[in-house]
Amino acid sequence: MDGAQFDALLQMIDGLIRKQDTKMRMAIPTVTKLEITLRYIATGNSFKCLECLFRVHECTISLFVPEVLTAISQVLKPFVKVSESKQILKSFIRKLLISLR
Repeated sequence: MDGAQFDALLQMIDGLIRKQDTKMRMAIPTVTKLEITLRYIATGNSFKCLECLFRVHECTISLFVPEVLTAISQVLKPFVKVSESKQILKSFIRKLLISLR
């Protein structure tokens, strides 16, 4: 994925994953959430490893990765043609989300 594709994907999901800053803390930037999620998908690194790389606690990562994956799925759905193997895909996504918990 090149920089332009990353920026395009970020722009598509930004509104779905953005959180508001509070008086207690700043929200994690959407760009960081997407970077961590894509790194997780690409490498399969543990959340503990991602915590060390990005300085975001593994518990926090475990909370937003499913959220970002859902957002990516929603915005890219019109671009992906799913054949009769739809059940296999649903099963895979279900297992992936369960493993993230």
